[in-house]
Amino acid sequence: MSYGPPFPDGLTHDADKQRYFGTDSYFLESYEQLGELTGDAVEFAAGHALLLLKPDAIASRSVGPVLDWVRASGFRIVAARRFRMTRGAVRAMWHYQLNRATPARCRLADALCQASDSLVLLLDAPAGGSVPPSVALSHRKGPADPARRHPDQLRSRLGNFGFLLNLVHASDEPADVLRELGILLDADERRQLVQQALAGTAERRALAGVTLPGADRHHAAAALADQLYAEIPAQDLRFAPAAARLAAAAEALDLPPGPRAELRACLDAADWGGLVELIWRSGLPLTGWDLTIVGCGSLPLSRPEYAQLLRGTDISRWREPADAALS
Repeated sequence: MSYGPPFPDGLTHDADKQRYFGTDSYFLESYEQLGELTGDAVEFAAGHALLLLKPDAIASRSVGPVLDWVRASGFRIVAARRFRMTRGAVRAMWHYQLNRATPARCRLADALCQASDSLVLLLDAPAGGSVPPSVALSHRKGPADPARRHPDQLRSRLGNFGFLLNLVHASDEPADVLRELGILLDADERRQLVQQALAGTAERRALAGVTLPGADRHHAAAALADQLYAEIPAQDLRFAPAAARLAAAAEALDLPPGPRAELRACLDAADWGGLVELIWRSGLPLTGWDLTIVGCGSLPLSRPEYAQLLRGTDISRWREPADAALS
């Protein structure tokens, strides 16, 4: 007896991902629905990329630079929606990477991703690319680790605020586009987003059988950003100013002698990780961006002794089949 249907071709070259996603309820639900909505879920996923602008992108007022980079890089926004992530969505999105995360990283990711609404975009790219748009976007977005980024990658352009405060997320490859649509949006929200993307593709060139390009929704995405900016205060994501503000807020608390002495010791030693742990352990009434920024910049986030279940896609694995077809 199998645990799920055969995994469709054209979504990934990673055998581990095929095995995991083949029984992943988020992937299966999204795959079934997009098949009904589009007639071919694989074709849709292979022709689109998913870009998530997280609350740190909203608070740092980085949406405009992201949209400009998207257009300058040859991608086109065909659907946009704002939504609020949940703790469950955070765990599901990065389930195959969080096995090596520390508890502090999980807690900080929860606080970061639930700080405000986020913005999800579906993109397409000009025909004729050597890899699917999702693979190209993931590569050009850059890794989470600032030390591994190249200057022309999107995350480098947006600024270095550390490993977790990386502002944007992009689905690695077509399989991830489907699974992450299944996580971030419920069935009705997913249908509305996909219908946006299909609005400019309803007509087909009957003789050639080529789908018309989707409508450009750059201005719609910018309008959603304006809404978010009007509702959500701007935030400086730099570590030093956040640490100074957090220290001042902590010193202003009326604390018993024990926690007061611990606080003084942390501040005297500039032990910012110890300060965050004290705040959490003692239940001190301090939350918000400053606590998240200081925690992200001072606490251990990964356990390198463990291997990651799934790693990011290797763009060369997508180029090799195309190269072989041309040879």
